[in-house]
Amino acid sequence: MGITRLTLLLALPAALWAGPEPEPEAAERPKPKAEAGATVTVTAEATQVEVVKTPNPVKVITLEQIEREAPRTLADLLASRFPGQLVSNGGVGTISSFNLAGARSQDVVVTLDGIRLTDPTGFGSVTPSSIGLVGIERIEVQQGPCSSRFGSEAMGGVVALYSAGGAEAGLKGEAMAGVGSQSIQRGRLAVSYGFEKGWVRAALQGDQEAQATETDKDFRSQGAFLSSGWNLGEDHLLTVTYRNTFQGVPIPYQSVSPTARVYDADRETSTRSQQLIASLRSALGETIQADLSLGHATTARQEPNDYAGSQEPFKGHRNQVVGGLHWDPATTAGLSLGVDAYEEFARISDYSGGFNEGEGRYLAANLEGRWQPVEALRLVGSYRQQWFRQAFVFSSFPGVPEDTESKGTWKLGINTVLGGGHRLYASGGSGFGLPYLYAVMYQAKTLLDPGSWQYDPAAYRPLQPEESTFLQAGWTWERGPWSARVEASRTTFDRLLYFDLNQYVYANGQNIRIQGVEGSLAYRTETWGLEGFARSQEARDLDAPEAQRFQTNAVIRRPFAAFGLSGHWASGPWRADVRWSWTGSRYENFGGYPAMLGASKVHFNDVAATLRYRLNAAFDLALRGEHLLQDRWTVAEWENRAMDGRNDAYQVFGFPAQPRTVSLEARYRF
Repeated sequence: MGITRLTLLLALPAALWAGPEPEPEAAERPKPKAEAGATVTVTAEATQVEVVKTPNPVKVITLEQIEREAPRTLADLLASRFPGQLVSNGGVGTISSFNLAGARSQDVVVTLDGIRLTDPTGFGSVTPSSIGLVGIERIEVQQGPCSSRFGSEAMGGVVALYSAGGAEAGLKGEAMAGVGSQSIQRGRLAVSYGFEKGWVRAALQGDQEAQATETDKDFRSQGAFLSSGWNLGEDHLLTVTYRNTFQGVPIPYQSVSPTARVYDADRETSTRSQQLIASLRSALGETIQADLSLGHATTARQEPNDYAGSQEPFKGHRNQVVGGLHWDPATTAGLSLGVDAYEEFARISDYSGGFNEGEGRYLAANLEGRWQPVEALRLVGSYRQQWFRQAFVFSSFPGVPEDTESKGTWKLGINTVLGGGHRLYASGGSGFGLPYLYAVMYQAKTLLDPGSWQYDPAAYRPLQPEESTFLQAGWTWERGPWSARVEASRTTFDRLLYFDLNQYVYANGQNIRIQGVEGSLAYRTETWGLEGFARSQEARDLDAPEAQRFQTNAVIRRPFAAFGLSGHWASGPWRADVRWSWTGSRYENFGGYPAMLGASKVHFNDVAATLRYRLNAAFDLALRGEHLLQDRWTVAEWENRAMDGRNDAYQVFGFPAQPRTVSLEARYRF
């Protein structure tokens, strides 16, 4: 480890003294990151770079692709782009886990314009189904550990959302409305006004849909978005963005056990999230650019009474400052220095009528170097040091110790562009994850009597940061309408945080290895296109006995294989899009008990199709069919377990999959 870090530190300055280079180009006027093209990434590295030049596996989802699929939430979009890696505990809006490349959901960081979207009152991650897409014009998903860029918890990857960018001169707008089966009602209104020095944008969005089984209320989602940008001269761009989203999600499955089930049609959870972000991007001469972002994010979640023990919602917030200074003295070399500081707060129920509070403070500095000694070869290296402090206040007892520590992570990558459209890339490094506030707050309690929580100082065991090391490599090929891709990765998680079911506390100790390989082949033209993919992976607990290494809590619910096909056809004003995916067997549990069901032999198919007709440049219609192979469960079928063991009926045992829907949407642009 020491030799590798020394090599990294030596390699970064070397980029600044590379041989004779062409004169640098004049700095471009700063632009919103949402305006980057489909072949450019603004997430994988500290500065914008073409996807074919970065060693970091990243997928770019453009505004056109988002509008084509019209997802209700981020989970809907990820499920279509990463089949088998997005798992939903029930129907629309229910808790979902994004196991990117087999990692845990809490190992995937979600950001909005560079600011983290976290729920410190939850289980270490933001459920993608709770994130609406109002005002979002671009999404990038980077696979694999990237803690050296995004810090703690990014051991599985990052999902980066970017809000709407600049606007054309004058008043522009768009209105969308839709209705369909399952009581679907959808509406969206977005307007923009561009003027000489900047722009203003606003959007409203609402969705309603019946749950997978009969409930007293439907799923409801509303979102509002407002942003503005000002060009402060030729070299500075200031933007301010505000988002406010609400979700009401029926979760009637009050109790799911191996022998009994309890259904409550009135049971639901609701969440309101808000984000306020201000960013300043500046060109400080021909070779230096700087950016600074300030963000404030809040979450208020009302849990069902049987969980919360109080009518007061769980509350959390995060304040964050992210800054970067980027120096590109030559077209083939560059260096970036970044600073990231944030504070987060959580207030949650103590399950006995009181509340506990936790606060974390974090500071990090990171350095990234880029060097392209020849046209076909590009090297990237980064290092990050992060300091943190966590403190807690409990309603039932004082004196819980504070935790202060620091951690460093690194990453090295190489990208080669060969002849004939071939590209090879590889990267390796380390990652880490801090114990999330909820886990540490829970850890400070010990269950002494059933239903009674009391603090036992002698039993308190501080949780240590998680660590990981990884290696990933890939190959891509493009020639005319043809393209192909193969990517392989292996990540070993050390000192993994897990929930000890024997003592009902969190602990460190599990040693997890996740590895997988995925390939795809595509043919695309303006008239028609077809793409297929296949993925094989495993998550293995190396500390468990040989016969149980695929069955512990840390590795279940991650399928061993997935396949899929997607295609489109266009002729004149018509366009049709179809996609199919198949997710194979995985080990399952429920009720928190590991592998009670053993290997789940059921598979899960998902089929969706859209037929769009564009009447003119301003108006089009879309007929959508989603989850076409899934039946809707009745309450009696759920209670009697009539659908258990049936293919395509569920992703998580005991929780119905989202049933098929057919809807019609109209979109008008002005």
